[in-house]
Amino acid sequence: MTTEPVEEQFTNQIGDHDDIWSIVDNALLGIGVNRETGFMDVIVSIETDEIVQASRALRDDEDANFDYLRSLTAVDNMGDGMEVVYHLYSTTKKHNVTVKVFLSNESLRLPTVTDVWPAANWLEREVAEMFGIKFSGHPDPRNLLMPEEIDDTFPLRKDHPLAEIEVLQGEGMGYSGEEL
Repeated sequence: MTTEPVEEQFTNQIGDHDDIWSIVDNALLGIGVNRETGFMDVIVSIETDEIVQASRALRDDEDANFDYLRSLTAVDNMGDGMEVVYHLYSTTKKHNVTVKVFLSNESLRLPTVTDVWPAANWLEREVAEMFGIKFSGHPDPRNLLMPEEIDDTFPLRKDHPLAEIEVLQGEGMGYSGEEL
């Protein structure tokens, strides 16, 4: 067991946020970003029309070198729209960044990043199928999990007809705190 404070442990594992901010800021010069600090990652929000340019910059910048797309998912914020979330990692520099793109419910479309990270192919297809977000220019927009004819219901949206049932099924299953 280690005696160093939690903050030091994370800094040793993921690097100092200020250092990573500096690297990300330099890589994204000329691209409009909003910054947040997450517990584990530096978080940047980027405009829809700049996601491909920003992705290339984060991958190709020598100091950033975010060469690995760890995951790509979406978050349904209901009336406030959705956000597509890219978790990036540098296999050589050992640092992380999270990139978010906010979409209004009226425009659930953004450009594909499959030319930047080929792994985005399946991840974007899954997000399209589960959340209804379209990726312009995607090389293979077929469904992965659901039949092709089902294109009007999105299982991971909070307004999905079974969403409430799924929540109710999980109620009361957590640890109650009582001793056995």
